[in-house]
Amino acid sequence: MSTLLTLLGIAVGAILTYLFTRSHEQEKHYRLLQTGAYADYLRAVAEAAHLSLQSDEADLFARAADAKTRICLYGSKEVITLLAAFERKGGIIGNAQQRKAFVRLVQAMRVNSTAQIPDIEVILFGENG
Repeated sequence: MSTLLTLLGIAVGAILTYLFTRSHEQEKHYRLLQTGAYADYLRAVAEAAHLSLQSDEADLFARAADAKTRICLYGSKEVITLLAAFERKGGIIGNAQQRKAFVRLVQAMRVNSTAQIPDIEVILFGENG
């Protein structure tokens, strides 16, 4: 009887370990997809702010659209709401309102961070930005 209970305990332990590991891996994969979408979008916005004659605008806009689509799929509710607000303001960093909307978006993407908005603004736009 004790052998049966031991085997049952081992089986239950193995099943639970498998289920918890699988859940953790799925969560990790989702987080990687989310982070990748956020980073790709931020990169596209930064590149758009520095367009030059040699820039391939079509490629840039295609990458931005791809990143926005992935944000709609994997982004948090707050990030999607703030991305929509930034897009309503033009989706570029051209004036103070657009910069403020962009900084709020970046801060929401960094949900686990304690970075303050003034620090993010200095990093993104410089001391006099």
